[in-house]
This record gives sequence, C-alpha cells and structure tokens, in this order.
Amino acid sequence: MALELQIVNLAGVAHNNPHYEPGWSGFFLALLGMAGCLTVFTGLAVTIFLLRVDGRKSWGNYVIGPAVLVVGLTLTAVGVQLL
Repeated sequence: MALELQIVNLAGVAHNNPHYEPGWSGFFLALLGMAGCLTVFTGLAVTIFLLRVDGRKSWGNYVIGPAVLVVGLTLTAVGVQLL
C-alpha cells in the first residue's frame, strides 16, 4: 500500500483543479509527442541525406525518408490529440 501511495505521489503534481486525478497518462502522451517530433527530424535528415548522396538514385532514396516523416507526424499527432 505504501509503494502504491508513493507512486501516486510521484505521478501527481500540485494542481489548482480539485477534480484533477494524478497519473502517468499525460507524461507518456507528452513523451509520445516528443518521440514523434524526434522521428520527424530524423526523417527530414534522412530525406535530405539520401537525396544529396552521389551515385545511382534508387526508389529507396525517395521512399525511406518520407516514410519516416509520415510515421513521425502520426506519432506526434496521436500524442498531441490524446494529450
């Protein structure tokens, strides 16, 4: 019982709303949004890198980066929408 109370205290924050229920959902949804943003930036970097690579162009150069961008945008949208 004491461990459960400590976990609830760690999850909760001082809040002015009397109906606020402390929990980890906001933290994990914000973490999901940040992971989505990081994935978007990674996809952008991969896209730029693959399009600037010298040599023979293949379909992977045009698909991998935008696919990572779409996954990142989806993660960010889900995190923001549920937050």
